[in-house]
Amino acid sequence: MTSRRLALAAWCLVGLLFASGLAFALILTLPSSQRDGKGEEQGGGLDEDEDEPTGPPFFEDVTKASGVKWSCRNGEEFGHLAILELPGCGVGLIDFDGDGLFDLFVVGGGYFEKYGKDLAPRPKVVTLQPPKDSARLPKTDRRCNILGHPCKLYRNLGNGTFEDVTDRVLQLDGPWFYSHGCAVADYDCDGWPDLLLTGWDRVALFHNEPVDPNDPRRGRRLVDVTRKVGLDKVHTWSTSAGFADLDGDGFPELYLCCYVNWSWENNPLCAFDGKTPDICGPEAFRGLRHRLFYNNAGHSFTDVSETVEVDKGRDKPRQGLREGGAHSSKGLGVVLVDLNQDGKPDIYVANDMTAKFLYFNVSTPGKLRFVERALESGTACNEQGSPDGSMGVDAASYDGSGLPHLFVTNYEGQKHALYHNDWRPDTPPEKHSFSYKSSMAGIAALGRNFVSWGTGFVDVENGGWEDLFIVSGHVLRHPARSTRQGGSRKQRAVLLRNLGKGGRFRDMSKRGGPYFDDVHLARGLALGDLDNDGRIDAVISHVNDPVVILKNVAAADNHWLGVELMGDKFRDVVGARLSLEVGGRTQWRFAKGGGSYLSARDPRHVFGLVKEDKVGRLTVIWPDGKEQHWDHLPIDRYYRLTQGKAVAQLRPTGKR
Repeated sequence: MTSRRLALAAWCLVGLLFASGLAFALILTLPSSQRDGKGEEQGGGLDEDEDEPTGPPFFEDVTKASGVKWSCRNGEEFGHLAILELPGCGVGLIDFDGDGLFDLFVVGGGYFEKYGKDLAPRPKVVTLQPPKDSARLPKTDRRCNILGHPCKLYRNLGNGTFEDVTDRVLQLDGPWFYSHGCAVADYDCDGWPDLLLTGWDRVALFHNEPVDPNDPRRGRRLVDVTRKVGLDKVHTWSTSAGFADLDGDGFPELYLCCYVNWSWENNPLCAFDGKTPDICGPEAFRGLRHRLFYNNAGHSFTDVSETVEVDKGRDKPRQGLREGGAHSSKGLGVVLVDLNQDGKPDIYVANDMTAKFLYFNVSTPGKLRFVERALESGTACNEQGSPDGSMGVDAASYDGSGLPHLFVTNYEGQKHALYHNDWRPDTPPEKHSFSYKSSMAGIAALGRNFVSWGTGFVDVENGGWEDLFIVSGHVLRHPARSTRQGGSRKQRAVLLRNLGKGGRFRDMSKRGGPYFDDVHLARGLALGDLDNDGRIDAVISHVNDPVVILKNVAAADNHWLGVELMGDKFRDVVGARLSLEVGGRTQWRFAKGGGSYLSARDPRHVFGLVKEDKVGRLTVIWPDGKEQHWDHLPIDRYYRLTQGKAVAQLRPTGKR
């Protein structure tokens, strides 16, 4: 391990100790390579002899009957072994036409103008075990054009099938570019969801507007307004993205994760067995600075990445987001959620093999301001004080505490990270801490052979506690020849059952269904109720294989209540908190931006009621602090709750 990585690991551990309130001398011996996982405590916390009860599967693969036939393709057949092929693609759920059924957006990926054999010779392969300084890796300029596969938009027809409406609805200005991720938000507060596409060297923003303003019966379309809103100046490598109103003016800002400084001029070739060419990992590159865009009342976006006021600690610059660098940034996942009950969405970022970011939001109307405290809060690294290769991220009150806790999927040789939110009222960001709970919660019992990406909290059976869904797939072409753990490029998906108030999980993947029995090269995961029956379905993207739709077929005898939030004058609602009193306890949900990996989920909130046939008080605390209550809503249906309106509007609900 290089001295700079040792220093980073040491600082991460200092942050963990600070967050835990420990004050004693430390003698630290770090593992030679965190990705090897050597020296890590395996961890337990799970009742190993408590097996998941047998029963019918929770999910059924309905892709074939759905009519959805699109794949994310990364161009690996061209033989470049470029890190650009690594992230894959996401998927998004968006009700673009307002019919109450969520439609499906599939990101297409990209390819290359020329095959590798037609270009300059590759550099000599280099062993990266242990990792070497990236400046010493041989590079060869083998440049050719980077091209994009089309993305697809499928309209949900409501009978389990989807219609490809890309050609008449999705209007891109110019050719498709190499794409990775998507995000959904109503950026101009007109009441209709818009769509953002991320990828190599550009982004695209699609505005949701009527085909004919004078005849709403002609439907809606998604029109490329990237140039109009000023996002055409974005020339970086972007991955995940998330929207949230950060300054309280109602219009959502845009946070854009950016990865590394790869280019054809900076295109090394690596080998992990000393002879077999493979993709170089993020250690071989410098991380790019992430991007933050201020929303100018829905008319345009201004890049404030380098000018926004950020308190980064003593003797640190107070201007701009965290800088990129050899041991900084390399962003892959982001979630925006209110972590300290002030109504202001905070920003948590999963970075690849570098410390994660946590921006506490202390903005005021018209003035963005943040306090960056991932290190001090204990959320920058793992329990050993080393940064992880982090990809997917989500937040939920998995233990019923009423606070959103953070979950992060990581690379092989590492535990997936569960950070318990230990905030107490009146605690300032400078003293806000989290506890690392992966072992205590039983998550570490999964082992460390997964390279995991898309993830999300979801109450699979409407049992009243949010479970965890995780999809995985390796990044290396030849993982079996590497000296790392694992060995299989395709990997299985995982379902973790939430056992209840103790905050513990148990692997229930064997009941997931046939999809969970097989292995896949998965990346993105979007969770949502595609048929409005109150059971959350899943859409999963794969590298060079078709997207898969999993219908939730868990037993239908558990009750539920679904909620859609609508802000006053269509203001952004990220940062809102919901609570429901039912069965002698309170369940919590949170309005979030971003989440999972490269993907956009159904923004509605479903409360699982088990056998309870009545609910008590439903409370919504809006981002501006105003509180509303709805009592004894009839169950097994969806409602739209609009800020300032007393009546809950019934929304389309499907049959079981």
